[in-house]
Amino acid sequence: MTVAILPCDTALRPTVDPFAIGDLAALKLPYTDAVVVSYAPGQEVVGEGDPTENYYLAVRGVFRAVKVTRDGRRQIFAFYMPGDMCGLEPEETHGLTIEAVNAAAMALLSRQACRARMNRDAQFNAAIFDSVTRALTHAVDHMTMVGRSSAEERLAWFLSMLSARGAGRRSGSIELAMQRQDIADYLGLTIETVSRTFTHLKAQGLIALPTTRRIDIVRPDLLARLASADRDAPICDYRAVC
Repeated sequence: MTVAILPCDTALRPTVDPFAIGDLAALKLPYTDAVVVSYAPGQEVVGEGDPTENYYLAVRGVFRAVKVTRDGRRQIFAFYMPGDMCGLEPEETHGLTIEAVNAAAMALLSRQACRARMNRDAQFNAAIFDSVTRALTHAVDHMTMVGRSSAEERLAWFLSMLSARGAGRRSGSIELAMQRQDIADYLGLTIETVSRTFTHLKAQGLIALPTTRRIDIVRPDLLARLASADRDAPICDYRAVC
């Protein structure tokens, strides 16, 4: 598959990662002929205003979609994990910047080649469609939560989402790739509120915080109830059985 030429400036050029081809194959998606590129934490994959030449498929690690307002405020619109497709904007230029959160790898898929292949490959067409609808579902869930929920409900939803997507090394445990500021900018909160809410959820007995990056979900049932913004649920100390 043909992909866009990488930047000529070697200081800006990401590194083609032949070892990540195995990670791409493990996703069991029909993109094994794509070029896989590795990125350092914080490195930009594509910037706001860049031409929309490629689609991007997260292969390893975590990426974020970011927009910075004119007054310097940052909003994170999405986190992308292995199997997620991004860079799906329909315009001629990207409206968001995509950056690596940690050491990560991304497959670059030429839009032109993708469109041509979709016309002749039903499996490929279905994979693209599934990626787009999954991205739309995540976006709707995110907008609903940020628009209507309390800080506790937002953070509970975020942790439940990460747990459901297998962001932990073992069941019931989440390894956060992102910093607290990333979480705040994603949930529409301040970093102080995020830190206080983590402490509050711990005090209520829903989670444990062995380290700053590891979250153990002690009561997944009650965390899920809080994440669903169930205002009819009884208000009590979650260390007790409600």
